[in-house]
Amino acid sequence: MRKLMILAMLVMALGLGAVAAQDLSSIDPSGQTIVYWHQFSGAQLETMTAIVEDFNANNEYGITVEALAQGSYNDIRELMNASIISGELPNLVAGYANDAASYARDNVVVDLNQYVNDPTWGLTAEQLADFNTDLLTFNSPVGEPFNGALLAWPHQSSGQVLVYNQDMLAELGYDAPPATFEEFREIACAAAELTGPNGEDVQGFPITTDASVFETLVAANGGAIFDGTTYNFTSDAVIAALTFYADLYNSGCAYVPAERFAEQADFALGLNPFFVSSTAGFTFIQQAMVDNNATFTWSVSTLPSTEGNRTFQVFVPSIIMIQSTPEAQLASWLFLKHLITPDAAAAWSAGTGYFNPVPSTAEILAEEMFGVPAIFPYFEAANALLNDPDLNLYSGPNVPSYGAIRGFVSEAIANVTSNGIAPADAAATLQEQAEAALAG
Repeated sequence: MRKLMILAMLVMALGLGAVAAQDLSSIDPSGQTIVYWHQFSGAQLETMTAIVEDFNANNEYGITVEALAQGSYNDIRELMNASIISGELPNLVAGYANDAASYARDNVVVDLNQYVNDPTWGLTAEQLADFNTDLLTFNSPVGEPFNGALLAWPHQSSGQVLVYNQDMLAELGYDAPPATFEEFREIACAAAELTGPNGEDVQGFPITTDASVFETLVAANGGAIFDGTTYNFTSDAVIAALTFYADLYNSGCAYVPAERFAEQADFALGLNPFFVSSTAGFTFIQQAMVDNNATFTWSVSTLPSTEGNRTFQVFVPSIIMIQSTPEAQLASWLFLKHLITPDAAAAWSAGTGYFNPVPSTAEILAEEMFGVPAIFPYFEAANALLNDPDLNLYSGPNVPSYGAIRGFVSEAIANVTSNGIAPADAAATLQEQAEAALAG
């Protein structure tokens, strides 16, 4: 059975800001207009617009969804914080679990459990069987004041993968990506001795200050930075992850990329053996390969791990329901429910390259459906990881303080690499910062 790397469970409970459970059978959502603030642009905007238009034209209740692009997640957070004060709120808003928890503290978020489980309007047994309910868990904070309330709806996700150069690994004598930390170090160090296609030095593993990579390394060592109540940055798993960074860097087997996403360009140039990416970046990787006339074969896998701790981190941008009238809330739920119908879910993945939470869509998705057909094999491989029951799924803490924590982790990574600070000292500083952030 899949072990979830987060202490949470989907229960029928009321969290902060959730309305009392009620009999929904008599509520009529007909004719409601729903305002949905989102962050989409480009292909994502085009795809969501088509899905919304289909819902508006075909739902039997005459519900109209007005989907409004409001910039980035940061823009939306600022707009929401201002709107909570003014009271002029949308019905649905994009955000991550920590955003939902923050808004819930202001008593404006609806607990979606009552809709999921409602005998009239909820998900049927068949729908639940064809739904990745692990993703619900990541949006259900445990402990006071949330108590397992479902604060956001996960209609999409992406995953963190190790993107590796199969040809370079074969040149070094490896027929598979590194499964253990020891193999990872061996390959990174061996690659750092190679010469690139045009006489440049291959640089080993690119270390970025991305907190998500660090969290995966902690989970892959059998730990977690948050236990549902408190942060722990002094555990053996955290020290192991920071030491891994420091050792690779000090041994000349890793480097710090010159700028954001430089590791991706370096990979396409054949100047590193592997790097860590979100699956949402596949189109950019493919474009970098084309731009640099790269001909080597690449693929994706998980990051290395200790025995029994192979981890796949998922990023779950979701949709948060904001309190309004019973009729508007039910209409909002029917739109959320529409997003996990197989047709809508498959259209979303094909148009954006993001995963959807409906496993059966893997059977109908095909290369020709994708806006960038060349990414389909990598999407398929990563989607198989997401649905592999032998892997541990991990997602970042679903608490308001998590945004600040990510910045502190980035500082710690820089400290144990470029700044030469001992891992134990960096961890101690992290712990102090985390405790202050949680208390605040």
